[in-house]
Amino acid sequence: MRQSAGFTLIEILLVVAVVSVMAAMTVPTVAGAMDRYYILSAGQQVASTIRAARFQAVSRNQTLEVVLDLDAGEYQVFEDGGVTPAGDAQLLPTGISFGEDSATTVEVAPNGRVTTAATITVTNGNADDDRTITVSTSGRVQLQ
Repeated sequence: MRQSAGFTLIEILLVVAVVSVMAAMTVPTVAGAMDRYYILSAGQQVASTIRAARFQAVSRNQTLEVVLDLDAGEYQVFEDGGVTPAGDAQLLPTGISFGEDSATTVEVAPNGRVTTAATITVTNGNADDDRTITVSTSGRVQLQ
């Protein structure tokens, strides 16, 4: 009688097959989670830009505007009544866009208040994953 150490080829193939099936079952879940992550991240970036514009408007004592180009999926902060860029244009990630009903401009006064309340929707085409950014006239920015 001899002792055998190790695994047979059949045992290894069975383990590989089971692991492959389990991995294939998790792919849709991971893909869905990644889509939700991208949309949340894009919403947080836009909200953060609006908040930063508010703080800059107060510290500079001047009116700033966050202008959204809904078709191009980009947004940028401007000063001097929307004439001079106060920073680089920011692009939404690939596959993410602004909703059609989104506001195109958020104007922040030197006191930190917003001229007109605004609602901005960030979407990936799936209504279940949409994120809504609400900017109140008091300047409060909320991501939902």
